[in-house]
Amino acid sequence: MRSNAAGSGREGRTREARVARAFPRDVRAPAPAQLPIFRSRLQGELLARLLLGPEREMSMLDLAVMLHTDLASVMREAERLARAGILALRRTLAGRLVKRNLDSPLYEPLVHLLMVTFGPAAVVAEEFGRLPAVREIHLFGAWADRYEHPTGIHPADVDVLVIGHLTPDAAFDAAQEAAARLALPVHPVVRTPSQWRDDTDPFLREIRNGPVVAVRPLRPT
Repeated sequence: MRSNAAGSGREGRTREARVARAFPRDVRAPAPAQLPIFRSRLQGELLARLLLGPEREMSMLDLAVMLHTDLASVMREAERLARAGILALRRTLAGRLVKRNLDSPLYEPLVHLLMVTFGPAAVVAEEFGRLPAVREIHLFGAWADRYEHPTGIHPADVDVLVIGHLTPDAAFDAAQEAAARLALPVHPVVRTPSQWRDDTDPFLREIRNGPVVAVRPLRPT
């Protein structure tokens, strides 16, 4: 019995050491302001793209393109997180593929952290917040419900209500940028402040009667 207990303790310490190595601070890559426990912004973005949204397996190259970084950096981060058991790697003739490891005890806790810091609300706030005409941003629909109830199925697209005096083209461009970062379709609905205050619009009434999450626009510094 003592032997089994000792073995279990060593296994636990080994797993903790692997996890600790996956999240060190790297003085060459500043930790993200959103949540400085992550090694870098790249690590947070990579985890968010793989752990949030529908389950998917992606190539290293596709991740590099999505994250606007070099392939070598993505490979290093993915390998580090795979050694910690957070991601799963699979070798194919076309190269290595990576996906979330649902069996990791860190999966659910990380999902909750990533939703707040690198999830759709944060990305939408950044992309639409660049537009001076935007006054308010709200998530509605499935992702708003997911923020209110953090467990369950990850929605496959993002519905955004944008309040302000902006053109459809500007809203479309911001949505495309957000969609490229999230690897999820982003559907913007634009209304002026007076339209948003009008309680006679049946579509807006439907939005108000469902889950709605207010997002603070982040203006570029």
